[in-house]
Amino acid sequence: MTQIQLGKVWLAVSVALLYYALNSWIVAQGGNEVFGAKLVLSQRVPAAMLAILVCSILAIASSAIGRLYARRGGNRWHDRIPVVGFDQIDTASIEGRVYQGAMLALLSFLPFIAMIYFWHSPLTAKIMLNDGGKKLVSLWSLDWLWNGSISDPARICTDFVKDAADPCAGSATILPGVEPGFFAALTLVALAIAISHWIAVFRRRGPSNG
Repeated sequence: MTQIQLGKVWLAVSVALLYYALNSWIVAQGGNEVFGAKLVLSQRVPAAMLAILVCSILAIASSAIGRLYARRGGNRWHDRIPVVGFDQIDTASIEGRVYQGAMLALLSFLPFIAMIYFWHSPLTAKIMLNDGGKKLVSLWSLDWLWNGSISDPARICTDFVKDAADPCAGSATILPGVEPGFFAALTLVALAIAISHWIAVFRRRGPSNG
């Protein structure tokens, strides 16, 4: 695959990542998604949980492609980022370098800022065992393995009103301990590959290594 082709693939995946992250962030703030975004749940906490999964997968793909592009790129950092939206641009100029840095920040760094908020939502949400007892458990608890149903062991709540008939509003099924552990591992993998991408872009390279 040529550098031009790699750049187009990176742009497509990165735009999808940014689009999904921003829509999920809007929903997680209580707003409505824009342009009819698909796969974005309407409830705040479930939307954030799904965003962790989808954004991590897209970030892994985007960062892996971006890293490959950077390793095959030129000796200067601004030549190792695909040019977005222009057929020709002097990336060595001041405005060209500012533009390249802004595109990298927007398409690669900003989604991880959104991921911090996505993680804040489940970490601060109430988790209720779905056994009729309205018992709250930790996000990382494995209590349900012994006395719960694997198909619907617990609910993660957007809002929790203890005295209500159905105290867990805006909920979604969750496997405490197992599901958050998988999401955390996926997020760490995404972050590790993203960091290796950023290092590949900004590392110093001798004139003979291009």
